[in-house]
Parts: sequence; C-alpha cells; structure tokens
Amino acid sequence: MTQTKRQARRAWAAARRKHIKRGNLYHVEIQHDPGCAIYTPAEVCNCDPVRVLKDDRGHVLARVEGAGFYDPLELAEGAI
Repeated sequence: MTQTKRQARRAWAAARRKHIKRGNLYHVEIQHDPGCAIYTPAEVCNCDPVRVLKDDRGHVLARVEGAGFYDPLELAEGAI
C-alpha cells in the first residue's frame, strides 16, 4: 500500500502516541539514504528516511516509510 507523506507523518505520530509511555525506554532508529546530506559537514537531512520505533529489548513496535525528511526536534514534543 502506498501512502502520501501526510499519511505517513500521521502514522508515525499515531505510533508514537500508541507506544511511547512515560517511564519506559525506547529506541528510535532513523535509517537515512546513503546519499543523505546528514553524512556531510552540514549534517542536515535531505532524504526520506525510514523511521523505526523499538522497545527496550529491540522488538520493532512501528516502522514508517515515506514521512519526509527528518527533523531532530520531531521527538521533542512536550519537552521543556
């Protein structure tokens, strides 16, 4: 099934809301394309990375493709 970037971003947000609970440990794996500018001195993502959310044992809870470039502050919602 193909989805739009908007649908993919919503799926990633829904997965985070569903699985991430206060007091638990999670791993977020961002799989950038080999040609992404994140690997240059600019260190800015310009690819469409795969986002993978894993629990503390490494089990995949969610995997989202096609949500657009990655912003490091995307996981800082609600942080002070």
